[in-house]
Amino acid sequence: MRIVTRLEIAVLVLVMVVGGSFVVAFGSLLGGAGDQCSGQGARLAALDRLDAFAVTPSGSQEVKGSADTAECVGEDSTDAWLSGSRLYTYGGNREDLIDFYTRELSRLGWEREGPGRGSADVRTCFTRRSESGWETLTITFRQGAEADGTFQASAEAAMDGSKIGC
Repeated sequence: MRIVTRLEIAVLVLVMVVGGSFVVAFGSLLGGAGDQCSGQGARLAALDRLDAFAVTPSGSQEVKGSADTAECVGEDSTDAWLSGSRLYTYGGNREDLIDFYTRELSRLGWEREGPGRGSADVRTCFTRRSESGWETLTITFRQGAEADGTFQASAEAAMDGSKIGC
């Protein structure tokens, strides 16, 4: 078995960085991929570290490997947005889950947008305004064929900082 040296790794990383920069720059010149998403690195990193992802009900845990690194979605269109999500295990019911998030997220400045308690909808939406614009968090309690004791927390932010509807 051959061992890769540090120099070989450094050269490979350099080639990937320079090559990736070239692809982004060339794509931007052509008006293609990257136009809407360029310059969003800091906002993507902030979305990845969103405080709401760390708030979970007692007994729940993030499902290993479920974290979607925040990404720019729809970068070739005029309505691209930033998105990230996490999947968590949960042994309780939807009402308790939504009560927990309504209480805990309000302490972090999030406001519940809907739906109301007792709704048949499996999604509940929260929004807040941050330094970089509006953020939307949707908690989806998986039911029916997807009912596997998990829920998903998904965060989105518009490129221009405007509010994304729930």
